Amino acid sequence: MRVLVTGATGFIGGAVARRLAHDGHDVRALARPHADVRSLVTAGIEAVDGDVRDRVSLGVAMRGCSHVVHLAAAKGGSTALLDDVNVRGTANAVDAARVAGVQRFVYGSTMGVHGFVTGGRLDERSPVRPNTPYRRAKWEAERIARDAHAHAGVPVVVARISTVVGAGAMGWVPLARDVAAGRLRLIGDGSNAIDLVAVNDVANGLVRCTTVPDIDGRCYVLGAGEETTVACFVAMVARALGAPAPRPGPFAVPYRAALNASALAFRATGLASARVHDREVLVADKRTSSERARTELGYDPSTPVETAVRAMIDRYVADGIVQRVTTS
Repeated sequence: MRVLVTGATGFIGGAVARRLAHDGHDVRALARPHADVRSLVTAGIEAVDGDVRDRVSLGVAMRGCSHVVHLAAAKGGSTALLDDVNVRGTANAVDAARVAGVQRFVYGSTMGVHGFVTGGRLDERSPVRPNTPYRRAKWEAERIARDAHAHAGVPVVVARISTVVGAGAMGWVPLARDVAAGRLRLIGDGSNAIDLVAVNDVANGLVRCTTVPDIDGRCYVLGAGEETTVACFVAMVARALGAPAPRPGPFAVPYRAALNASALAFRATGLASARVHDREVLVADKRTSSERARTELGYDPSTPVETAVRAMIDRYVADGIVQRVTTS
């Protein structure tokens, strides 16, 4: 295959691009001008300048490509930016794939489209209730990709990705710093589930979404291989840092009530409270089922979560982002 990966300078996109290159495929990375692509080039990946907001650059990047893995996304910023990059950028990418006649367009979505979850097990049929601008933009982009398959014949596969850990995962830096400083308290006793999956397992799943035949139009959950609680997760972070495990904290009920109220307000107004959602990871109770992906793709998330967490913390320490706790 010759595969174009958008978002290849990011955490998951980089892992996918490197895995495809390792497997012997020709890989092209769409990268914005001035992005650091040295590690991609070293891995034998061709880097081309472009932006998902620029139809012309997308068309040039897709020339000669048989497959596309679309992972480029804005994670934060204004609603206008999220719509521009995540929604219209996906529309541009899908249309460029249609014109180029690619054999498979894989769209990397998120389990966040299901919103704030406090029980049950999520799969591809679970209700979609995005509760932040980012999650809503990802859901709108997912619908654009699905519509392109249904109405224009673009061979689309959607992958909903769960909560990812591993070396290079920058989203966990604030939590790691709080654990190292002894500032983090659990909300409740931490027995609520958090669905964690190692980045290399997600990369393998996305590659299988690209290569397995006869799955166009389908959606797959790429979730955890083992069940983990919030208390276990933060204890893993603490062990990797040499810090004490965070202690149980205030009751979770008021926080869950605030998050549920915020979700209702978001659906009514489109406005979300960042302060409320900062606590969601400690309060949610989320499990997923990847049974369809296991059966149809051969998806097999087998990396122990603690191995991925330790690699993540080791990278933070090596890069000087977080310091390990030292004892006298």
